[in-house]
Amino acid sequence: MAKKIINKNPRKFRLEKSSSSFRFPHFVNEEKREVWVYIASGFPTTLAVPHLMKIHYPGYKSCLCNRETFISIGGKL
Repeated sequence: MAKKIINKNPRKFRLEKSSSSFRFPHFVNEEKREVWVYIASGFPTTLAVPHLMKIHYPGYKSCLCNRETFISIGGKL
């Protein structure tokens, strides 16, 4: 019986260098309790954001934004 290969997902969203398990580039505004998330591809990738928010930032509001807005608020790609 062949062994199942685990953790060889070719569709990884995060960089190998990233220590965070939140898969998308994001910027956290602690004062307003908001997390700004940049997703280049759009639907259906955006459906993963609410699930990740419940795990990593409970009680915070998620805001999806475009590239220009993300860079202007201080996010790094």
